[in-house]
Amino acid sequence: MRAIMLALSAVLLCQSAAAVDTAQSIDHLATHHQTGVIQIADGGQSLNINAFCLDSHGQIVAACGEGPGEIRIVNDEGKILNSWKIDEKPEAINVADDGTILVGGAGKLFRFDSEGKRLQVAESPHALRLRNSDEQLRKAAIDLLERQRNPLQTRIASYQSILEQLEQRSAKGELNASEKQLLQTLPTMLERYQNQLATQQQAGGQTEGGGPTEEAIQHQIEMLTQSKLRISSITSSGNHVFIATRAIEGYGYDVWKLNPQFAAAEVIVTGLSGCCGQMDVQCSEKGLFVAENSRDRVVHYDLDGNEITHWGKSDRTGIDGFTSCCNPMNVCFDSDGHVYTAEATSGRIKRFSSDGNLVDFIGDVDLVPGCKNVSIAVSKVNDNIYMLDLTRNHIKRMQPKPAGAVTTTASAPVSTSKEPTRRPPPQRRSTSAAILSFFGLGGDSDE
Repeated sequence: MRAIMLALSAVLLCQSAAAVDTAQSIDHLATHHQTGVIQIADGGQSLNINAFCLDSHGQIVAACGEGPGEIRIVNDEGKILNSWKIDEKPEAINVADDGTILVGGAGKLFRFDSEGKRLQVAESPHALRLRNSDEQLRKAAIDLLERQRNPLQTRIASYQSILEQLEQRSAKGELNASEKQLLQTLPTMLERYQNQLATQQQAGGQTEGGGPTEEAIQHQIEMLTQSKLRISSITSSGNHVFIATRAIEGYGYDVWKLNPQFAAAEVIVTGLSGCCGQMDVQCSEKGLFVAENSRDRVVHYDLDGNEITHWGKSDRTGIDGFTSCCNPMNVCFDSDGHVYTAEATSGRIKRFSSDGNLVDFIGDVDLVPGCKNVSIAVSKVNDNIYMLDLTRNHIKRMQPKPAGAVTTTASAPVSTSKEPTRRPPPQRRSTSAAILSFFGLGGDSDE
């Protein structure tokens, strides 16, 4: 249950960040600028775009609808060139090396040829495991229902989660002044609420009215199961397919490795931390790259799940790290193996070498801020870059700026300094100040 509160805390932090953080402009550094909005011309049959990728011709391959859904092949004018139905909600999509289209959704895995003929379908390995996890799901459901019955217990768990996050960041020297104040104040507040809970439990208030009904437990199990059946991302390389899914227990994420027939499945990475149901895992010739958004970093693994390196840090209003809260959200690659990162709140795109050196600032896409999937893709036929604006249900196109429009280029590695980036005092309240206000502590600027 601690992991549930961690997820809730991350949502709180993201919502606060979206409200108060403003990223510094990188327009003078950006290599690209936004030149178009691709709205799918569906003839009135509007469906939500859940995710997208590009095929080898540079055409958009979009996973659409809530289930049953639809796969749509779309050009830059938004014209649907081909489409076909799919039984489940298509949540994740990618194009394999052989040109076939991989789709994951609602506990199912699909493979189609480029014309839409279904070649394979199978139950996802994590769905199979979920069906054999009745005891774990029941325990989690009862635990959640009990916490919902006792707001004081929920508040304590939430405070404990935030305190743990602050302590971890403090050990790395990443706290600003407001967060340091919060770290000093939270233990006293936590102790007070723990004493109140102990008094309540001694008085018998904890069991007043009895435990949750069986109907409520079964309903909660169903909700948990549906949440955990989601497939966050799907990718492949040669003889392997990889999917990212929610872990059976808690709110972390696992990466599964399968053969091309969607069999011989094994978990190769566990304990990934993601916010808002988002965990993007993509594969290139260099290995697996994960946008581990709740830890503000990209992690590079080999194909067996062994970590090679990681890079990134939170830098909510600067350009030295990943902006806002819980970024990067998505990653992709170009034909040279560079890693592109996409940030959900600022719409910022950067290009890195595969070992984490910052190569270029691509630019900021105009999108509705929020903690969400911002699928990104780089065309293999030109230098166009595309990003999903989930809220507006369209795709933004970025193209290279004219020669001479970029005044400075990035060539240095991303800073790994343990000290926060120095910057001018913000004009608006910082995220940490907003959290202090949430806890009734007031707040000041970051510095």
